[in-house]
Amino acid sequence: MLVKEVINIGEKIEVVLQERTDGDPKACFSMVQDVPQDDELLITMPMLRGEPVVLSIGQRVKINFFRERGQFYFEAEVIDRQRTETVHLIRVKQTSPIHRLQRRSFYRLKIKLPILFRLIDENESGSSGYIKAYTADISGGGMKLLTNENLQPGQQIECRISIGEEDLLDLNGLVVRVVPCVEGNHKFEVGIKFVNIFESDRDRLIRFIFQQQRWLKARGFL
Repeated sequence: MLVKEVINIGEKIEVVLQERTDGDPKACFSMVQDVPQDDELLITMPMLRGEPVVLSIGQRVKINFFRERGQFYFEAEVIDRQRTETVHLIRVKQTSPIHRLQRRSFYRLKIKLPILFRLIDENESGSSGYIKAYTADISGGGMKLLTNENLQPGQQIECRISIGEEDLLDLNGLVVRVVPCVEGNHKFEVGIKFVNIFESDRDRLIRFIFQQQRWLKARGFL
């Protein structure tokens, strides 16, 4: 399958590059500007933590993108760099078939963390205001929320999680389960599945979870 059959102009993608053979992959964010050939994409210069990442002609990268059935990726090569009056563009050529990323199992940590969430209103193409809640547990695949809001299965939310003193993680989630909360001061336990999550964001969350696990173990709470 060629990229022209599955990638849309204006779609956000993740560009994964490996700077050194012994270094960790870096995941950058970009957007598709054009599909000039069946196996080529014209994308904006990738960004990492708000800074542009310069790619060299001939450099090999991996492109990640999302669909309802999961996350997909393919290998690509940088074949040209272009510049307009407003933006730098990178032209990449598909060099491998498109693969589906296999789902992983995630360690679930029981921990009470404050988070902010808000409902996504698809009909109005907007979101409500943020509501404070707490996690009962969290993993790289989802979390259980403690809240007084009567959410419904199938609703989508945006959630903001603090994973450091100055580091926030914004993720989308799908409500998959709602049950009455039998303990504590909250009315509901809400099961949330993370959706359309870039692997770089998932890895940041997983690193934070294991940092919290080590901290709790060191103090005898686990």
